[in-house]
Amino acid sequence: MAAPAVEILQVPSPDNANSLMIDKSGRRDVLQLRAGVKVIRLFYDDIDALKPYVAKAYGIPAAKLGKIAQPIYKSAKWLSGVQLQIDCASSIPLGDAEHEFDFTAVIDTTGKLLSATIVKGAVLSKPTPRPKATPSKAKTKVKGRRGD
Repeated sequence: MAAPAVEILQVPSPDNANSLMIDKSGRRDVLQLRAGVKVIRLFYDDIDALKPYVAKAYGIPAAKLGKIAQPIYKSAKWLSGVQLQIDCASSIPLGDAEHEFDFTAVIDTTGKLLSATIVKGAVLSKPTPRPKATPSKAKTKVKGRRGD
């Protein structure tokens, strides 16, 4: 049995002291910042840090936002040795539809979100669940009887 292919992209900082590592081998992209010996997973536990920016873009309170989907990596560049700009795509449920959005985030080497810009994207309607089919109580024919 062959091992699954691992596709890891790396974006080193200008001084090569830090790097952004992107693992695209799974269902969702895993973004990790390697700062010295520390490895920090980005936009995972701290994904809610984007909520104030998303709320402002959609004009609704942050408390009314649903769960932000894990982002899909698009591009990244280092602004300096300690600041990284990352472009990603994600989505969030609002009402009865899923709203896609792109964002540009600037983070520091501790993984802290310094700023973000949200660009609204497509609206994907959620599929309406079909009612469960109930078994019909059709009359069954009895074999061997004629003319009844």
